[in-house]
Order: sequence, then structure tokens, then C-alpha cells
Amino acid sequence: ICDTCGQKFKSRGLAAHQKACRRDTLRMQEDRERQNARAALQDAPDDHVLPPAFQQDDIRTEYHPRSGIPTKTNRFGDFRCHTNTAHSQVPQNTTPWEPFGSRIDFDFAELILKANLTKLQTNELISLIRRTAFERLSVTDYDGICKMWDAASPRHANFKKEVISVPHRDQEHNFDVWYRPLWDWACDLLKDPRLGPHFVFDAQRLYKYDGQDFVRFFDEPWTANAFWDSQSSLPKDEGKPFAFIIYADKAKLSSFGRQKAYPVIARCANLPVGIRNGEGFGGGRLVGWLPIVEEEKQYSGTQSFVNFKNVVWHELFKCLLKSLASLSKTGFCVKCWDAIERLFYPLILILSADYEEQCVMTLIRGTKCKFPCPVCLVPREELGNVLTSYPLRTTMSTQATLQEARSFARQEDKEKLLMSRGLRDVDNAFSDVAHTDVHSAVSFDRLHVNNEGNFSDHLWTQFQEQVKSIGRRTQSKIDEYFDSMPRWRNINHFNHVMDISFSDGSKYEDISKLIVFAAHDVIDRTSHALPYLLLRCIRQYVNVDMYAALKVHTSETIAEGRRAIQEFTRLLDQYSAKDDSGKNWAYPKRHAHTHLFDDIEAKGATRNTNTKPNEKCHGPIRRIYLRRTNFKNIAEQVLRLDHRFLIAHSIHLDIEDYDDLIISQSDHLRLDSEDDNEQPNNDSDNTFHVKLGAAQEEQTFAAVEQLHANDSAFNRFRIKLAKFLSDSLPVHGIPLPGGKRLKFVPDETVTEHRFIKVNYESIVDWRTTTDYLRCSPSFHNFPRYDCVIIQAQAGVIFGRLLMLFTCVVDGRTHPVALVHPYDAPVGQRSLTDNHFQFWRVRERPRISSEFFSVHSIIRGAALAEDHSVRGDYLVIDTIDTDMFLRMKSMHKSAGH
Repeated sequence: ICDTCGQKFKSRGLAAHQKACRRDTLRMQEDRERQNARAALQDAPDDHVLPPAFQQDDIRTEYHPRSGIPTKTNRFGDFRCHTNTAHSQVPQNTTPWEPFGSRIDFDFAELILKANLTKLQTNELISLIRRTAFERLSVTDYDGICKMWDAASPRHANFKKEVISVPHRDQEHNFDVWYRPLWDWACDLLKDPRLGPHFVFDAQRLYKYDGQDFVRFFDEPWTANAFWDSQSSLPKDEGKPFAFIIYADKAKLSSFGRQKAYPVIARCANLPVGIRNGEGFGGGRLVGWLPIVEEEKQYSGTQSFVNFKNVVWHELFKCLLKSLASLSKTGFCVKCWDAIERLFYPLILILSADYEEQCVMTLIRGTKCKFPCPVCLVPREELGNVLTSYPLRTTMSTQATLQEARSFARQEDKEKLLMSRGLRDVDNAFSDVAHTDVHSAVSFDRLHVNNEGNFSDHLWTQFQEQVKSIGRRTQSKIDEYFDSMPRWRNINHFNHVMDISFSDGSKYEDISKLIVFAAHDVIDRTSHALPYLLLRCIRQYVNVDMYAALKVHTSETIAEGRRAIQEFTRLLDQYSAKDDSGKNWAYPKRHAHTHLFDDIEAKGATRNTNTKPNEKCHGPIRRIYLRRTNFKNIAEQVLRLDHRFLIAHSIHLDIEDYDDLIISQSDHLRLDSEDDNEQPNNDSDNTFHVKLGAAQEEQTFAAVEQLHANDSAFNRFRIKLAKFLSDSLPVHGIPLPGGKRLKFVPDETVTEHRFIKVNYESIVDWRTTTDYLRCSPSFHNFPRYDCVIIQAQAGVIFGRLLMLFTCVVDGRTHPVALVHPYDAPVGQRSLTDNHFQFWRVRERPRISSEFFSVHSIIRGAALAEDHSVRGDYLVIDTIDTDMFLRMKSMHKSAGH
């Protein structure tokens, strides 16, 4: 991940990109400073005035008092450009492939591992290669490769096996648990020179200056309250919290789900989210493999057997946490990547899990108990009352209840007290880890609570039933309109949705984002009052989910998110009161919204707690099971290969560092010479903001006008372009050739482009974000003319790209877009638009198409046709969080 722009690159090209990116960023910053200086000189009065103490968007960083670091205020550009810019100090290892005999041995072994070849296939391949290879392999067979993998195994913490015995009804039951010692894995991370500069050990409070006040914002775990409180609770000032994120959930390995696994994934909350949620060495790591307790028919469902399964789970988890338990109380000094010894206190900051696993982790009795929330003491009958706060559960109060219950002589009295709190008579494994409260650690899981919960299992199924009751014609119409939705990168396109009953969370998320735009003009407000009200509920739910998805939260967005929950609750209560289907809307995942924004303030953005990146880890496990095991005693086979993949990745990174070292040494003088002689690019139009692609062959103006003779948008194409350039070039300081207005002849040429990449600064996390837009008559066999937001002279407008091209004037290339503007007056805002918070735009006559510089494009946009009003379109504000906040701001400015 590039430290400057945050984009992902392959390791081999990262160093070169970072160098160019830092240089370009510095140039951009210098350009801004020069422009600001010129503007200040033009606007300044004669008297000298001191600059203000703070500037718009300044960033203030308040460090935890125990860090010993004073509060800092940085200019926004400095803060963004210099976050995590320290360079990795990788040792110069000249034989990074060891213990493999040579580089080719490792490359070959890694290929065999990735290809999932069997022993027989591997030996046959080696036999063929050894007969023809130019560079001879030293490995002779599959067993030889396995021995080298075993020799390399100690590079990183490997799995251990323990047998746990748990009694049930006077019979001992033995369970095998495999685990990678968590602290050994943590030390591997702390000693890695690539990851080292990215670690953050001290809690921070970040603020952004809005022109009047510093507004706090939350993103990473260390910017939120729980990390701050954890550091405050440590017994020694010099100690640093090493915060774990633990995920546990069952996974289906076979196609029909007969074979299951129970993996445990760990992540480090001290690393940035781009690394932590990635797939590299600092990303999620398989650290445990729990056995699944088989149901016994004679005891299944009984209280004793349910308690037995919970006892087994926590006894097994104690093995995983064993390396942390004592160190969390005493601390442990680690000699880190930079040869500095630091004192760490391990703790569990976040438990990422679905509701079922959260009940097991916190040892509550689930949905049917009196208090079914693992976080607070909300009564079961009040789960639908999302706007009321209830006392929070704590480990201390839970232990006190257990201690009181166990003091009773009669089993009935003990059970009565535990049931009154919804607890089980089981010791919690997480109680062994200091500075960890299991009830605070369980976290809002956007994937299962929203995408695969509130929407998929409740709102969506209810909407399908309501539409079905209206009639098949309405169902087919919604499917038709859904199919007509514009295609957009990273959003699934659906031909039909009304019969979808099983899908994954990502697809349900995309359906929720689009269904209101596809169904609003099919569901009539008067004749279909109840389905219409439900559709309004869905729209408000999507608002809640979009706020939940923000990568960076400010105090303002958190307040807006809380208001969105209030409105969603109000509408859903109205619907529930009118609906006679008997649907129960009081369930734990609806109640989870009570804790959503409290969780963000405590642990940062929801991508820190979401199970989605952890569930992606199931895929590699499933592939190993299907391709490399004999389907018997699978744990040892899967974990052995998982560890080999880790070792292979580690060695591969060392080899890439070695290659970069060789290249940098050989090219050092040449690169320095290039830097010294490098001149600014005079044609810098495409450097930062936009870049055209998919160039076609040159066309004459005559050919363009002939090709589009039946399209009024291209009427007088050549003349209108000459007028546009004659007016716009001087405005931007570009003189016209000979000082005369331009006049193109039919034989002059333009070069059409069918792709444009638009970089813009996201208003969510203030990082550079990219839209990939198409302007093509056939993209994957479909016409694709994307829409854009344009900065026009009169203000911001929407429009559709009709043609992207470059033309040459006086030896200089100018990128231009022909756009169909959607800025015609739309009249008075309708009640439907108000209910669904639509931003309506109306196309002008096609003959009114205009030319714009591609640099006028702010970003891409997706517009859904309103089939009830010809020529009207609705801005799909749910395509991403940046568009969502932009449209919220536009609504506010318009007084909606």
C-alpha cells in the first residue's frame, strides 16, 4: 500500500510508485501554496495582517498523556502526506530463499504449493523438468520439497495441538484443538521491518478544523475511545497496548455443508486498516481451529448439553488465549524491528462475530432469554425499542452474578438467578485476559446485522411478500426496471430480483441500494399504501447503512447517523402498527442499531469490526480442503498447508526486497541523474485529475459528423467545438494561435477515447478516490455512456458523456468531453421525491449538448431513469459513501 495515496500495488512496483507519488504530491502542494500566495497578495489590504492561527481543514492530533508526545496541529496536506511515511528498514539478506537450496528451488516449491499439485503430479513434473531444465533443480521429488518446507517452518509461529477433556453426565469427552500461539504471532509482526513503521502504539484523538472549531473524527481503532481507555488502564506509563481483533465462526467446506470447520482469525488493531484487512503478512491470520461438538440425539436441546457445548468452546479458547493471559497482567518487553525494546500489554479490543457466536463468547442464552443482547440488559420484549438505552453488561457484573449464583445451595435458586440475567453457569475464557471486557469487545457487525440480517431476512422478504400480494405484473415491472439500472463498478447488476431468496451479503447490499430507485414509480402511494410505506422504511434503512459504512466518521456524521436511526425507527413502527401479517420486528439484530454509533465512537469505523474481511479467509481454507486433503482428519492437513503458504509469502517478500536492493544499487546513479535533469511536464493536464484511455483511431471532423448525422447532439460539431475552445483557452491563460478565434476545417482530426479515469478527493476520508468511467457504444456487449458531475460556470450540474476525445491546437493536445447536460428546471419538488430523498434532474433537448474540458469533471455519477416522467432522472446517491454525503450536502443547500 502506498503511504502517500493509499492505493494498492504489487510489491515489485511499489517502491518506484512511492517515489513518483511523493514527488508528484510535493509538486501539487507547492502549486497550491503558490496559488494561495498569489491570491493572498491580490486580496490583501495595504496594511500587513498576520495570517490566522488555524486554516480550514487543519488537523490536530492529541496524543494519550502516557505517550509523552505533545499535541500537534498540521496543515491538512502535511498530515495526509506524512502519515505512515517512514521507510521500512529491510536487512540486506543475500540468500533470502533459505533454507531452500536455491532461488529456483523455492520458486518451484511455491508454484507447487499454489497449484495444489498432488505428490504424484509433483514427482512427474520434476522428472520432466530435470530432463530439460537449463538451471538444474536440486529437489528430486515431492518428499524433498516437503523437507524444505519443514526446515523453513520455524521462520514463523506454527500450530500446536492440545487435547482438552470436558465431562458431561459422568463421561469424559476429549477434543483436539489446534492453535498458533497468539503472542508468538504478535512478536513475528513486531519484528518485521516492513510492518514496523506502520505500527501505532499510542492512542490519539484527531480533530479537523472547520473554520470555527476543531471537529473530532474517528477512523482507526487508536483514534477511538476504547483504545484510549485501554492505554489509561495499563499499570505502567511506559507500557503500550497491543490490541487484538479476534474472529470466530463456522465455515462450510463442502458444497452441501456436510463438512464444516471452525477457524479463528486474528488481526492486529495497531496496524492501519489497509494492512490489517489486507491479505499480506500483516493481514488476517488463521490462529485457531476449533472442533465442532456433535449433537447427541438423547441430549440435544437440553440445558445441560447446551451448557456443555459452551464449556467446551471456552475451554478450547483458553488454549488460544493462554499465551496472552499472564502477559496481559505483567506486560512483556519485545525487541522490535528497529532494535528498540518496548513494553507491551496484550489485550482483546474487538471481537468480530455474528450474533450466534457473540452469544457464545459472552455466555448469554440467546434470542429466547430475558435479556438477549450481549452488550446491554435490554428486555426481550423491548428489542424493538431502539431509541431507549439500557444498562450495559460488564465482565465485572457478570462475574459477580455468577459468584452469587454459585453460592446458592439449591440448583433451582442458582438457575433462577442466572436466567433472570440471561447468563450461563460457565467460566468465560476472556476473563483470563486483563484489560479486556468481553461485553465491550463484541462489536457491531455490519455484514450480518444489516446486509444479511435487517435487510435480507426482514425488510427484503417482507417487501417481496407485499409486492407478491399486489400481483405478478408489478413483480415483473420491478424486475424490468432493476435490469435497466445503470451499470457501475463494484456494484452487481441484476436482471431480476423479486424471486431472489438466497444470496450473499454483498449482493443483498447492492439490492438494498437500488431497490427504491427501481420500485418507487411502480408502487403507488395511494393504492399501495402499505408497500409504499415499507419502501420508505427501506430507503431510511439504507441511509442508516450508508452512515454505518463511512470509512471516517466525524461528530457531525455520527449525529446524522443517530437521526437516521430515529427516522428509520419511526417509519418502521408506523409500518408495524398497520401491518396485520403478524411479523415480529423486535429481534436482536434490529436492537443492534442501538449500539452502532456508540461502537464507532469506541472502536472506530465499522470496517474495523466487520466480519466481511474475515469471512474472505474461508475461501483459501475451503480450497485447501477440496484440493489437497483426503477428507479425513482434515485439521492437520489444512493447517500444515496454511502455514506453508505463510512461509512462502514471507520468503517471497524477502526475495522481492533482495531484487529491489540489487536494482537500486545498479540503477542508483542513473536514477539520481534522471531526478536532477527532470523538467516539469508542460502538458500536465492528465497528471492528477483525469486520464483518458481506450484511444481509437484518428477521425476527421467530417467523419465524426457523418457517423453521427442522425444524432442532434453532434449537430454543428466542428463549429461548436471551435467556439468552445476559442472562449475557454484564453480564460485558462492559453493564447489562441495568431490571436484569432479558432476555425477547424473538415479534414482536421480528433482522437476518440472510450474510457476516462477520474481522480477526486473523497469527502468521506479525504483521500484520492478513482472513478472508472466509460463512453463506449459497446462495453461488454452493452452501450455504456456514464454520467458525471461537472463544474460548470453556473455551478455544479449533472450530465451524460456522449464523446470523449482529444484535439490538437497549435501543437498542444486538449482533452474535451461532449456532454448532454441534465440541468433543465424540474419544477416543484414532489411528495414522493421528499419521501425518498430523491435528487431529480431533467435532461435538456439533445441538441443542447455542450463541450466541457475533461478537467471540469468532478467525479462520476449513476442516474436512474424515472419511468413516470419522460426525460427525468434520479441521482443514485447510494453507489458509494462519497456520493451519499455529496448529495446530503446538496439537499441541505437546497433547503430540502
